[in-house]
Order: sequence, then C-alpha cells, then structure tokens
Amino acid sequence: MKELTPEQLKQKCFDQAVKYLAISPRSEQEVKDKLYEKGYHREQVDYAIERCKGYKYINDESYTRSFIDYYSHKMGRKMLLYKLTNEKGVDNTLATNMIADLVSDEDEIKKCVDMANKYVKKKRIAERKDLQKVGAYLYTKGFEWNTINVALSNCTLHPAEVLEDID
Repeated sequence: MKELTPEQLKQKCFDQAVKYLAISPRSEQEVKDKLYEKGYHREQVDYAIERCKGYKYINDESYTRSFIDYYSHKMGRKMLLYKLTNEKGVDNTLATNMIADLVSDEDEIKKCVDMANKYVKKKRIAERKDLQKVGAYLYTKGFEWNTINVALSNCTLHPAEVLEDID
C-alpha cells in the first residue's frame, strides 16, 4: 500500500470532519478532538477546520444558539454554561453572552417553577419541610439559589392522599 501525500492526508482529514458533522452539528472543539482521536496531526486538523468553517459547516455561534434553544427547558443557566464550555468546548465569553441574550430571568423562573411542581407531583411531596429535596434537585439542574427560592415559594404541594368514605 502506498503512502499518502500530505495533501491527500489533509483531504482525508477534511472528509472525516465532514462525515462527523453530517451526523449532528458540533462545536469546533468537538471536531478537533475527534480528528485528533483519529490520529490526524495538527496541520491536517487545522486545514480541515478552516475548510469546514469556510463552507459554514462549523459555526460555534449558531451551534451555541441551537444548543441553548434545545436544552434551555431542561436545565438552568449554570448547567448550560458548564455543558457548553466544559463538554462542548465553546468559548466561555461566547457561551455566557448567548445565554444572557437567549434566557431571560422570567423564563428561568418559570422553567424552575415548572420543574419544581413536576418533581413535587412525581415524588408526592406534601409537606413544606420536604421542599429541601426539591431545592437540591433544582440545584443539580443548574439553577441559581435565588431562582430556586422563588420557585419553592411558588411551588404547589401535592395534596395528601384522601381516603374516600365508603357508604
């Protein structure tokens, strides 16, 4: 089997990047990590990334926007920021600004209250003293404590089971 030329290796790296991006949109860092994992060298990866950007296959701003739109109903701002920056490799400033632009305080509180009510209903929480469990749950979902406190004060407790009298 003959050796590939540097240009052929760059093209192969680009083809691999396109194949990876065809499955799902990815951040620039995710694509880089995947290409390095496949054994490509920096020069080849840089070439592939720049070419993908030229074709607009990679755009961290639009990726961040769609990520926030998709996941904002499932998690709070802190969790969104963590996932974007630590797991997806998006620039911290970009992620912070996009979250601030796309997730309003009112939406955050409404989402937190909805999640709290759903959790209370699912776990059949009937007493105020058990709301700490709800607060802990919401904290793991990436909500700030001030938002959690507002949600808990607006939370509807699950009514205790009512036994019907049989006549």
